[in-house]
Amino acid sequence: MRGRPKEIPIEPKPTKFIRIYEDELTVETWKFDLKKFDKGPIEVDIKYKAGAEKTLKLRAKEAKQEKKIARQMKKINEKRASKNK
Repeated sequence: MRGRPKEIPIEPKPTKFIRIYEDELTVETWKFDLKKFDKGPIEVDIKYKAGAEKTLKLRAKEAKQEKKIARQMKKINEKRASKNK
């Protein structure tokens, strides 16, 4: 083949689009408009699934309890270390 190669039409990337992220507790809808803001989404909508509030409260309670136990164990270990000296 001789001459100039055929021009391949390049489709422009969309400037407005939506991405949906889903996990066990939430459904997040991220809306992008690259003409308005090219660094991230312009709007994020978070919807919680049924029972999510109860699960989040339970997780927070468990985390608080774990921190409390860790503090108590640290005190116990410090007392043992000072006794052994």
